[in-house]
Amino acid sequence: MNETNSLKKFLLVGAFPDNITDDYALKDLKELKSLVEAFGGKVVDLITQKREIHDKGMYIGKGKIDETAEVVVEKMIDIIVFNDIVKPGEIFEIKKIIAKKHPTIKIWDRVDLILNIFSKNAKTAEAKLQIELAFMRHMGPRVFGMGMIMSRQAGGIGTRGIGETNTELMKRHWRDQMKTVKERLIKLMDERNKQLDRRRKIGLKTISIIGYTNAGKTSLFNRLVRKKKLVENALFSTLDSTVGKIYLENLQKEVIISDTIGFIKNLPPKLIDAFKSTLSESIHADILLHVIDASDEDMHKKIAIVEEIIRDLGISETKKIYIFNKIDAKEAINKEGIQILYDKFSPQFISVKKDEGIQELFEILNKKFKSI
Repeated sequence: MNETNSLKKFLLVGAFPDNITDDYALKDLKELKSLVEAFGGKVVDLITQKREIHDKGMYIGKGKIDETAEVVVEKMIDIIVFNDIVKPGEIFEIKKIIAKKHPTIKIWDRVDLILNIFSKNAKTAEAKLQIELAFMRHMGPRVFGMGMIMSRQAGGIGTRGIGETNTELMKRHWRDQMKTVKERLIKLMDERNKQLDRRRKIGLKTISIIGYTNAGKTSLFNRLVRKKKLVENALFSTLDSTVGKIYLENLQKEVIISDTIGFIKNLPPKLIDAFKSTLSESIHADILLHVIDASDEDMHKKIAIVEEIIRDLGISETKKIYIFNKIDAKEAINKEGIQILYDKFSPQFISVKKDEGIQELFEILNKKFKSI
């Protein structure tokens, strides 16, 4: 399922509208570069193109594909990654051209890359099944498209092409596999839901930590539960939900707290859907701790991205506390302005690294749970 990633050389390709600045395009590709590094690959070059509409049938223009092919050969590229969701037919046409010069080249879009990172980082049976299902949903249309191309090449007018027959067989096999994986996943989801029901019945309160990836969610989780969970400076290093307990003194009881997958922009809906069962800890939580990197110049944009995703998950009305982390990483943080702008989310300012603001966070949690 996932690609062997040792020492793989990557070429990044991004297509942007004419009105996008060069700085914005490079910043956008910087996150794609971080994804490649999270996978374990090495970015050796990047190519950008600006145009109002994507080239019909090939995503980027023929001239840009020829330029890409030259870079692939010159720099011995293993994998090309497009910073977008690319149609199966477009990937086929691009690969057909580039493979003339580099037969073993692999071409991925953004979803391919994210799925391979997911596959690398999944630990639990449930997460592995979710990834398998997401891979099948993503790759199915691509495989069927190949079958239809074979059909057009092998079948004559009024005849049933070899490719068409193969496509039907592939679709049947794909549907059978999907059904098997879904059935196994449903069993695991049922067990998780039973655990959540048992918690509710005995009155256990729950907290879930969410946020843009690399904001410091796992570090905060470790600090709150006094746990030594692995912290990696890589996108999607947290994939499976991790659960612990914290004691709230004013309530004189323990509450359940979970750490979840970090979000990024342009996370395709199909990938969010694939992880809804893993994210059930967040969906059913009494309080969400939205962890934010206060030193990030794109902080407000990333807050909006996370809020959009949790709306898609149907949990936007859950009580939220905004946790502005890494206050030690930047000299001038406008706390007063942040306080005014996000007042309804009870902003808290912390540095997990320097253990600042943690006691105040416990105090606000005590207050919030008293009102639930």
